[in-house]
Amino acid sequence: MLQVRQPCVGDKFASMHGQKGVVGLLDSQENFPFTCQGIVPDIVINPHGFPTRQTPGQLLEAALGKGIALGGMSRFATPFTTPSVDVITEQLHKAGFSRWGGESVLNGHNGERMRSLVFMGPTYYQRLTHMAEDKVKLRNTGPVHPLTRQPVVDRKRFGGVKFGEMERDCLLAHGATANLQERLFTLSDVSQLHICQVCERVANVVLRPVEGGRKVRGPYCGFCKSAENILRIKVPYGAKLLYQELFSMGICLKFETEAS
Repeated sequence: MLQVRQPCVGDKFASMHGQKGVVGLLDSQENFPFTCQGIVPDIVINPHGFPTRQTPGQLLEAALGKGIALGGMSRFATPFTTPSVDVITEQLHKAGFSRWGGESVLNGHNGERMRSLVFMGPTYYQRLTHMAEDKVKLRNTGPVHPLTRQPVVDRKRFGGVKFGEMERDCLLAHGATANLQERLFTLSDVSQLHICQVCERVANVVLRPVEGGRKVRGPYCGFCKSAENILRIKVPYGAKLLYQELFSMGICLKFETEAS
């Protein structure tokens, strides 16, 4: 089905040289920098993307297109007949610009001239199919994995939103440790373990014998044969699962706890 959509924050664009990026800010035209002739750019990109992504072809395309547009002529721009860098810079220099095509622009917010020179030129950009409208998702509670008890992945399965290492680093940088614990622990796979403070091993919840021959269900340490000094702690279910898998291989872990 055909839909007419306006660009929004999060939509992905790319040039013909593979220089891709998402929209980080949408602003009105009067807030953009403009030249003395009143030319306002459509897209503002970070020039650090050229050396890191190794796409100098886009810069050459913009510089060549700028010289051609100012001179009113046509050139072949195929990979086999590309003009040299000296020809492109000389073409811009003859048009009244510096040899790399930078020009002075005015700040759209206050009208003052910006200190640094800005390069502006025609570049072909295309919109990719990765749009924010198709990727938006929301989940409160939903299905979890039967083994790890963590939220499943994939939007089609009504899975949880991925919260990776970079998101964790952002919350740590902001000092939001309580929100981080809630996101990665409380809302994910919170579970409980019973720890014997004498032998520091896990006590299981079993039917344990008491005086009088009765059996009472509760935490019982199979190593100490006792139900005393058992502390209940909260751990991720993934940690509990790891302990059980290691225990099945003959590796027993100990937990140092403090009575609250």
